Amino acid sequence: MERAVSNATTLLFLAKVKRLDLLQNLCKKILIPKKVREEIFIKETPETTYLKKFLFDYIIEDNSKRLRGFPLGKGEQAAISLCLEKKVMFVSDDLKARKFAESLGLFVMGTLGILLDNLQKGKITKKEALSLLHQLLNNGMYLSTEVYAEVERVIGEN
Repeated sequence: MERAVSNATTLLFLAKVKRLDLLQNLCKKILIPKKVREEIFIKETPETTYLKKFLFDYIIEDNSKRLRGFPLGKGEQAAISLCLEKKVMFVSDDLKARKFAESLGLFVMGTLGILLDNLQKGKITKKEALSLLHQLLNNGMYLSTEVYAEVERVIGEN
């Protein structure tokens, strides 16, 4: 895939485990609107320091020419508007934004989808996938018991 638009959540989760390469395996460039950049870099953290290394080369700021007033946060509004304009995938872990984007016909992928895609393509092993899943949970990702069990099952099948 050539490009995708991301909101803050997935980039921050991948930065927490220092594995932005998993997203790079799927997309050559990630576009983020100014609002998303502002959300990510509002304060200095280990994650933002890690992500700064990818700014301008891999993570590129781009803004929609027509911001749509969706019933979402400003970053999600800007990101989905840009996705519609560029006709690219939306990368997000925000459930409300994901469902809204899907209702507009956008293809959506989050951190777990990125993890499983890398596993299915042989970019990471089952052991790495399970380790990353646990690292993500230890770094603040919330998963329901059902989603966790399903992800573990899919990892086990690959």
